[in-house]
Amino acid sequence: MDEVAEFWDNFAAEYYQIQKESQVPIVTDIEKFLTEQRLLPTNSVVDLGGGSGRYLALLAQNSQQYTIVDISEQMLRYAQVENQVLAKPRPVTYRQQSVADFSQQTPDQSYDLVWMALNPAVTADETLLAITQKSRQWCGFLRLIQNTDDLFAPLEQHFGIAEENPNIEPTIIPAVVKLLTSAGYQVRQQKFQYQTTETFDRAFLEAYYAEVPQALLSTYLDQVFANQKTRTSTTTLEYTLLYWHV
Repeated sequence: MDEVAEFWDNFAAEYYQIQKESQVPIVTDIEKFLTEQRLLPTNSVVDLGGGSGRYLALLAQNSQQYTIVDISEQMLRYAQVENQVLAKPRPVTYRQQSVADFSQQTPDQSYDLVWMALNPAVTADETLLAITQKSRQWCGFLRLIQNTDDLFAPLEQHFGIAEENPNIEPTIIPAVVKLLTSAGYQVRQQKFQYQTTETFDRAFLEAYYAEVPQALLSTYLDQVFANQKTRTSTTTLEYTLLYWHV
C-alpha cells in the first residue's frame, strides 16, 4: 500500500490540474443520468477511489452522508479543496484507505450507493463482489474506454513512440459484466461520448517531440501542417457506466 500511496501522492498535483482543465462535462452528464434513473438523490454514498474529488460536489450535494475513500492523503487534500469552494460546503467524511482494506473492513450494506469512477484498483474479481455487498441499493462503475486524437496519436504511431494509456480499459467492461451477471446481478450500461478540440502550432510539436530526429520530424510536420500556421486536434473520449441494483 505504501508504494501505491506514494505514487498517487506524488501525482496528485498534476492529476488535480488535469481535472480542473478538463473540457469534458462528464460530471454534469452523470448527475443528470443518475437523477433520471433515480440512483440520486439518496441517503448515503461512498466514493471509492474518489481521488481529488471530481465527483465530490455531485455526490455530496445529492446525499445526506457522503464519504470519499482514497489511498492517497494528497488526493484527499485536494478533495477537501473541492468541498471548500462550494457555495455551501457539505459535511464530508474523508477516509484514507486502500480498496482492499475497504472491501475487508467495511460492514455489508453500509451505503445506499457505492460509486467507483476510473478507479484502477477495482477490477473484475472477487473484490468487486465484496464491494458490491457494501451497498444497500446501488453500485456504479465508470470507466474510460476510448481516448484517441487525430494529431498526436498518428505522429507517435508513425515514429514508433506510442505508449499504452493505463487509463484506457476497453476490456474491463465485458469482464465486469460477465462477473456480475454470473453472480446474479442485472447490469445496465450507459455510454457517454465527447469530442474536444485544441489548436497547436508547429513550434509546439517540435518542442514536444524533441527526442524525434529533427529532419524526420520536419518532413512529417510539412505534411501535417501543409503551409498552415496551426493545426486543430480533435480528441474523442468514450466512457461506459455500469450500474446494478443489489
